[in-house]
Amino acid sequence: MTLKSSKAAVKKTKKQVIVEDSPGFTHSESKLINHLEVKKKVKHVKVAEEESAKVGNMFKKKKKNIDAEEQEEKEEKKKEKKSSKMEVDNEDFEVVKTSKKAKKAEETESLGEVVIPGFSAPKKSAPKRKHEEEKTDGKKAKKAVGEQTSVFKKKEKEALKVERKTKENENRYLLSVKAIKLWEELRREDTTKERQLSISADLYGLIKTHAPELVFAHDTARVIECLFEKSSQDIRDALFNELKSHTINMAKAQYAHFYLMKVLRHGNKEQRNYVITALSGKVVFLMKHKFASKVVETAYNDWANASQRALLSQEFYGPEFKLFKDESVTTLSAALAKHPEKREVFLKHMSQAIEPIIAKGVFNHSLLHRLTNEYLTHCNENERSEMIQSLRQAVVQVLHTRDGARVGMTCIWYGTQKDRKDIIKSFKGHVTKICLEEHGHMVLMALFDAVDDTKLVAKAIVTEIATNWRDIAVHEHGRKVVMYLLAGRDPKYTHPQIIDILKQGDGNPNSKKDMATRHKELLQYASPSWLEAVSHEPEMWLKDSKNCLVLGSILKFCVGEELQAAFKAVASVIGNPLDQDLRNAFSSNGEKVQYWVEQSAVHMTIKKLIQFDKLRTQPPYFSQAIIDEVDSDEIKGWLSCNRGSFVLVLMVETEINSVIQAVLEKLKNLRKFLQKQTNKGADILDSKLAKLEPI
Repeated sequence: MTLKSSKAAVKKTKKQVIVEDSPGFTHSESKLINHLEVKKKVKHVKVAEEESAKVGNMFKKKKKNIDAEEQEEKEEKKKEKKSSKMEVDNEDFEVVKTSKKAKKAEETESLGEVVIPGFSAPKKSAPKRKHEEEKTDGKKAKKAVGEQTSVFKKKEKEALKVERKTKENENRYLLSVKAIKLWEELRREDTTKERQLSISADLYGLIKTHAPELVFAHDTARVIECLFEKSSQDIRDALFNELKSHTINMAKAQYAHFYLMKVLRHGNKEQRNYVITALSGKVVFLMKHKFASKVVETAYNDWANASQRALLSQEFYGPEFKLFKDESVTTLSAALAKHPEKREVFLKHMSQAIEPIIAKGVFNHSLLHRLTNEYLTHCNENERSEMIQSLRQAVVQVLHTRDGARVGMTCIWYGTQKDRKDIIKSFKGHVTKICLEEHGHMVLMALFDAVDDTKLVAKAIVTEIATNWRDIAVHEHGRKVVMYLLAGRDPKYTHPQIIDILKQGDGNPNSKKDMATRHKELLQYASPSWLEAVSHEPEMWLKDSKNCLVLGSILKFCVGEELQAAFKAVASVIGNPLDQDLRNAFSSNGEKVQYWVEQSAVHMTIKKLIQFDKLRTQPPYFSQAIIDEVDSDEIKGWLSCNRGSFVLVLMVETEINSVIQAVLEKLKNLRKFLQKQTNKGADILDSKLAKLEPI
């Protein structure tokens, strides 16, 4: 197909092309093909112009103030570019007659692009607009330009930020910049004390009379904090006097409340007392605030004395205590004793003050724990049930204080089955931490006493304790939980004062099982894990005197088939001589320890376990496991020391025939050696054996 174009035709029709009649087509069909091809190429030119315009606009920089002359020049340049592009495009459409092969190629291309009713033409693949090399070069160029623009935008944002701050308050911005520069050196740890005092003097001279503006800002609040901490007492006093009238507003501010924390920590007694006095009368309101509650808690828990604490807490009892303080009212009990007619008023006011704080999730304040414990102690049954229902998910968060632990115990004692179930589920993953808490470990003891669903307790609590026995059994408070779980309320293993506290939950309306039955079921669940722990590492339990206490309770109270294996594991260690390191560890200045039974804690544990064999109704017996594992050389060593001889005496006194016969068999060839010993245990053992010989 041959295309002809003339200059007059181009000017008249803008890209109009005359096409000769193609062979095999009528004149009308050829004309239609020509029209569609021209239309497509015009569209292609428009798309190319739009893409070029978009690419050009991507890299234009926006400016706020542009003169009218510059705008006109830009518009003229755009028009010139468009006209030049149109001329280039029109010139590209001028086609010279080609050869027959070229005609056939053009025919196939045009047929692939045009859809004519009545026949189908082969589809033509989209032509590549650019070469691959040009594409890669274009991508690299775009990437480089993009990086440049991002850097420019970042710098532009910073400049705009500085400009905005300067416009808002030019003096304050410049002041903060200078203050921050001094603060950067003042806060460093390697800055000497003399240099700190010098910088703090310069810094205070700079910010003097401007501190109220700076202490509320996020960037300069820390400057004021550091200045109060590092400066001399004179500057602290001057800075405090400048800011003390804003105490309540600072307590509620997101950044300024940190300054009050610094005043409480580093200020003198008069400054602390001023802050505490300023908070007085507004404690109920401030405790509901996210930031102010931290200031109140720090003042109450760390720095207030007993009378100041009473004055802060009594505001929750009634609105009259906000204005008229009464130093004799230190607790809710004292308030009720002095004003018994206002019991309902006090409790209602406390409930209205505490519930919003709990609803906001503020649980970690000791003041709130104390007030909640007092409320639960004096309120009626319905009020207590409502409070427990709102607290049951938060018990795990309040156990770290004495009052918080009492709140948790009260929730377990008087909560419904659903309340108890939610409390136990909330403990999941935190049981180890609760066992190690100074006060929180008692909550687990109350839980063992009160919850009837022992299967749930075993699954959620006991399993986690047994899994982390290495951390719990060696800890001061964790050890108490383990021994209470195994021994119950035995005063030999649990302090009587703790038992008296736990007895307060006896007879609660939601516990139906007998305590002995509940303890027996928990012991059955706990025994396999603890006996396995002993069998796995018996020497670890014997090395430490504190661990020996736990070992004694495990082997004494645990039940099940694993008990025999645990006896044998411990006996195998005791039946072997001590290595040199353990001898040195166990020996003291006046005593040399050669055998396990000579070490005081181990001897006491063995003694109690052998004596407990008398109470066992059926095997296995600990004394039997010991005598079976000890060889003749070890027995000879035991006879030479007083404690070793007494261990054999205790075995004879068990009155268990199998044990007595085993002792006689071991000592059959050692009677003469025994009679030569001078220790008291050997004399008693010899007299015992003399009576048993006729048997």
